[in-house]
Amino acid sequence: MDALEFLTSTQGRLAPRPFALGVFAVWLAGIATQWLLSGEVMHRGGMWPFIAAQAALIWIWLVLHIKRLRDAGQGPASAVGVAIVYALAIGLMIMLVAFFTNPSDVGSTTGNETGDAAAATLLVLFLFAIVFKPDFGVFTTILKGLILIAFLPAVVSLLFSIRTGLRKRVP
Repeated sequence: MDALEFLTSTQGRLAPRPFALGVFAVWLAGIATQWLLSGEVMHRGGMWPFIAAQAALIWIWLVLHIKRLRDAGQGPASAVGVAIVYALAIGLMIMLVAFFTNPSDVGSTTGNETGDAAAATLLVLFLFAIVFKPDFGVFTTILKGLILIAFLPAVVSLLFSIRTGLRKRVP
């Protein structure tokens, strides 16, 4: 079986070890696709490179899980459901990026890369401060709930991958 057929065809079975390596590679590639949201890439191709990469990765993730579930004697419905939820989460993220991105500023050569990095760092620090703040006021509780909801599809797909990989093989 060639590599292209291995990553695109839902036919066949997959043992736990190759499944784990494939899923790990898909997760690493998914993290790497965040680079496609950088200013230079967005200026040249818009959101389309990121959308295409995410669609391909979701399909590969689904193919790996369907094969592994078949190897464990299970049907593919649960993997399809998790993939749909994850695709909807990616769609929401795409809408948010498109909403918060000013098309005239994308890819501009103003030399503001350090300012962008500082803003991203401040955002991450702000999120950590909210999540680990001991005061549970109404505003903090609502923000914690929204942060949890935003990360839930990734957590669900990760836990599903672990559970799928740990299933016993059937003859």
